[in-house]
Amino acid sequence: MSRSWPIRVAALLTAPALVVLGTSTPAFAGDTWVSLVNSTTVVASMQHVDDGDYFRVYDKLADGHGAKGYLYVYTSPTDKSLIATKYNGNGAGSYTSFQYNVVELLTYAMKVCSVDGADDPTPGPCSPIRNFTE
Repeated sequence: MSRSWPIRVAALLTAPALVVLGTSTPAFAGDTWVSLVNSTTVVASMQHVDDGDYFRVYDKLADGHGAKGYLYVYTSPTDKSLIATKYNGNGAGSYTSFQYNVVELLTYAMKVCSVDGADDPTPGPCSPIRNFTE
């Protein structure tokens, strides 16, 4: 009888953990967002939609400026390379999108800027850079 008491306690303590582990769903990264904020107003945003690897560039403010999203991949722990951009000049409340296959084990970064046209050579202001992985 004295041996069964520790076994019962161990069974009671491990059962909830087994239930949680047994009912969990496969892990996935989920969507990633970055936003350009002026004071408390969101000016523009960029979203990585994990399901399908779509990227959306949102213009959130009717201020006469468009939004441009930038996607980078890290080539070393400190260096990154620009791999895609997307301009949204469709007005506030709209988004444009593009698809890019995000590969596991690589680190990506994205930012969004306020721009005066698709070919604006000096975009800004810009959001902070947001790193993410698949």
